[in-house]
Amino acid sequence: MKPRSRWKRGRDAAESRLVQLLAWAARFVPVTLGVRCGERLGGLLGRLDRRRRAVALSNLALAYGPALDEAARRAIVAGVYRHLGRFFVEYLLLLAKPRLRPLSRFVALEGGARAKALVEQHGAAIFVTLHQGHWELLGGVVTEQVAPLHAVMKPLRNPELNARLVALRGRLGMGLIDRENAVVSLFRCLRRGQSVALLCDLNQKESPAFVDFFGVPAATVRTPAVLALRTGKPILVVSSWSRGRPLDYAAAFAEPIVPDLAADPDVEEARLLRELNGRLEAFVRAHPEQWNWIHPRWKTRPPDERVT
Repeated sequence: MKPRSRWKRGRDAAESRLVQLLAWAARFVPVTLGVRCGERLGGLLGRLDRRRRAVALSNLALAYGPALDEAARRAIVAGVYRHLGRFFVEYLLLLAKPRLRPLSRFVALEGGARAKALVEQHGAAIFVTLHQGHWELLGGVVTEQVAPLHAVMKPLRNPELNARLVALRGRLGMGLIDRENAVVSLFRCLRRGQSVALLCDLNQKESPAFVDFFGVPAATVRTPAVLALRTGKPILVVSSWSRGRPLDYAAAFAEPIVPDLAADPDVEEARLLRELNGRLEAFVRAHPEQWNWIHPRWKTRPPDERVT
């Protein structure tokens, strides 16, 4: 591994100290005040972050076309940044205040009993969610109410902050799977009767399948479909969304996706991914101001499509 430069080490240390300071301050700040401040800071960041704001506006234009005018797109992007500010502060509160347990008190989960029954029926399940609402809190709630989860984790660029994130996810009750050699670990978990969780709404650069998302081919990770076809486990898509008050979320499971092991594998994989993206899209459409529009979701294009 290439050693980091002095500048990068200094930057990472400064970022880590800032987060440490904020986490310390979160112990003494009332929850409502802290979250409202986070929303305002998120809104300020949105006004300053021209590059990612432009990505979000472009994504919305691509996804909705003329159904959204410029004012509506800008309103959604402003909401995205306010929500990210809320998410960050709520994350700090969960880290700083261990008394905020059980996590289920903050999320009204719909469909949990049915999901638990499917896990018991199949021995395990493949849980899929997206960067919407409070996905970290959701993982802890599903672990509490439905099944213990083993989640794939993409390491943060900053190793000090990454260590903090690992510690927090551990406190939320989830087992962690390193992204390197993740597929092998996921198979191992499922065969042992351990459910796994993946975030599947990001642009997939390596060996993607191109599946429509908002009617536009999007580079989609194949892993959930591959796991389902090789293990026979169902795919359970779930998301959460804020109801406005601090640490107050609703969540719901979409209709389960059960693999047909007798079907042609290539055809069935395509069907599973279409249904998966369809369910993710439905969640985004219901609460667009809480999804990660600032991510370049449609950046990677099919080989036969000219990049403009």
